[in-house]
Amino acid sequence: MDSVSKEVRLVQEVYDLRELEKKIAASDFDAERDGTAEVVDVDVMQTYVEGLLAYIDEDKLKPYKVVANTVNGPAGPVINALEKKLPFDIVKLNNVFDRSFPYGVPDSANAGMRAATAAAVAEQEADMGVLWDLDLGTCCLFDENGRCISGACGERGMLLWLLVLELLSRSKGKKLSELLAAETFSWQDIAARLREARH
Repeated sequence: MDSVSKEVRLVQEVYDLRELEKKIAASDFDAERDGTAEVVDVDVMQTYVEGLLAYIDEDKLKPYKVVANTVNGPAGPVINALEKKLPFDIVKLNNVFDRSFPYGVPDSANAGMRAATAAAVAEQEADMGVLWDLDLGTCCLFDENGRCISGACGERGMLLWLLVLELLSRSKGKKLSELLAAETFSWQDIAARLREARH
C-alpha cells in the first residue's frame, strides 16, 4: 500500500519511515498537545464494500462460479464481506488472512500463485478465477480454461473483477475467453465496454 502526503507525494519520499514509526509508537505528533490521545476503533469494511457495489448493477449479475485466490492476504476478508451480497458461488483459496504469508506475499505476477489459481479454476469447472496482489490494487483474471489474463488496473483491482463479472453477465452467454481474447486488458477497456453494454 502506498501512503500519500497532503502534497500528493508518496510518504516514503517525504519522510524517513523509521522516524515516522518511532513517532507513531511514541504518539509524538504535536508538541502543542498535552500528550493525551484517543484510540477509536472503526470498522470500515461495510463502507468499503458499499463503495465497491455502488459501481455495479447488482440486479444484472448472474450466479457464476468464481475461484478467488487471496493468498492469505487482505483480499480474504473483503471477499468474505462481498460474498454475502453477491449471487456468486465463490471458491476461496488461502482465504484466511495470515501476516506470515505461508505461501508467499500475494503477487499476481508470481508464477506459482498463478498456476495454483489456474489449477483450481479447472478443478472446480469455474467460470473465472482471480488472484490479487497484497494491496488489492492489481489482480490477474483467469478465464474458464484457466488461461491467465493480466490486467493494467492501477489501484482498482478489487473493483475490476466485479466489473468484469457484470460485463460477463450482460454478454448474452459469452464466456470470459471470448470477451477477453487478448492476453492483457486495461481498466479503460473494461470500463468502456461495460458502458456500451449498459446502453
